[in-house]
Amino acid sequence: MTKNVAIVGGGITGLAAAAWLKHDHGIERVQVVESASSAGGKIRSESDDGYTLEWGPQGFLDNAPDTLELTRILGLENGLVRADEAAADRFILRNGELRKVVPSPFGFMRSDILPLAGKLRLLGEAFAQKRPDYDETVFEFASRRIGSQAAEVLVDAMVTGVFAGDSRTLSLAATFPRMAAMEAEHGSLTRALIAKMREAKKAGTKSSGPAGPGGTLTTLSSGMARLPWQLSEMLGDRLLLKQPVQSLRRLGDRFILTTEKGDIGANAVLLTLPAERAARMLAGMAPGAVEPLSEIPTVPIAVVMLGYSKADAFGRPVRGFGFLVPRCEDLGILGTLYCHDIFPGQAPRRSLFLRVMVGGARSPEAAAFDDEKLLAHVRASLARVLGANPAPDRVWIVRWERGISQYTVGHLDRVAKAEAAAEAVGIDLAGSPYRGVSVNDCIKQARAAAAKIAERLRR
Repeated sequence: MTKNVAIVGGGITGLAAAAWLKHDHGIERVQVVESASSAGGKIRSESDDGYTLEWGPQGFLDNAPDTLELTRILGLENGLVRADEAAADRFILRNGELRKVVPSPFGFMRSDILPLAGKLRLLGEAFAQKRPDYDETVFEFASRRIGSQAAEVLVDAMVTGVFAGDSRTLSLAATFPRMAAMEAEHGSLTRALIAKMREAKKAGTKSSGPAGPGGTLTTLSSGMARLPWQLSEMLGDRLLLKQPVQSLRRLGDRFILTTEKGDIGANAVLLTLPAERAARMLAGMAPGAVEPLSEIPTVPIAVVMLGYSKADAFGRPVRGFGFLVPRCEDLGILGTLYCHDIFPGQAPRRSLFLRVMVGGARSPEAAAFDDEKLLAHVRASLARVLGANPAPDRVWIVRWERGISQYTVGHLDRVAKAEAAAEAVGIDLAGSPYRGVSVNDCIKQARAAAAKIAERLRR
């Protein structure tokens, strides 16, 4: 096939889509047009004084076949690094103290995350009310099925960890579609999990939880940026950097993308941009997509990374994966990763390396604090949890004004309207604003978009 494809946006979705077009469909005449000076979007890694700094995603779960296949295609499978066993313990802040999350049902019933009444309510999940016929929020779903206490602590923390969002506004069907599907198929999460465990036992595989199949956090030996870097190398001069697209129009059966350096012609176009930028680009060609895309919000995130040269800096062990903070704790931060335990090679030996998330839907104003105020805010929050306030030896701060897309109630309807309006003029949409914000989700969307483009070109 000799037709041209233009991909606008050089984040992981756009880069992966170019790779899938070549690998799955033999389409090599693809140009990825990116406005920044480097590709990769929010995936960015740097090395500084023995620390590996991740400005965006810390890694990906190794349960996604598309992502693993992409690393194999790129020759990166031998460079995969999975989280260390030392990071097995995860914590939730509850009543000002860190409580260990116990994955087994029997172990959880003995834990102190929830009071007895909350645990007993969990046991009645199979007898919860039937789901309503409207787009339910994550909090409404959790309250209905497992009780308000579990919803306020466990589920709110999970939503914080994935979306930095508000469980009271996010759509269950859009954010955790597996949960919605399990209830629809089995009538309850309890019965669904029992069925999955039986299936896994027969197949000799590991069973999965309600939010999705289990996996291990995985990165690359030189950091997550190795993935977009390798994809960029594969594209070569077909990756056009520092070329923001000024306009997009159709001329006969072709599209014309105008940049400062000239026009680019294509037979198919894939937009992997933030929703508000995609809306502006489609205003002249697909006005029906503008309103639904404009209604997909994002929340700001600040990432504060702290390096301590002494492992006993806090006067107590700081071990495990890290902790999440439910809204009811009002701590001022969303959570903290213990990077020195998750990936020991990303920090000097006998040091502590913490990655603290601030902002999100809960406190967007905090993400805009100046460096001095933000650092003081984070240190005070950590002191409340870890019992001391030692001065870090190294500090790195990165801010994302438009950090994570929020799939609020009605999200899937908005996405369907935007996709229909864009596809009516031959344009496809993919990326974190639509059907999943993780690296795995974006790579999966990229593959699906590549298949749609290839089929359209064949027709």
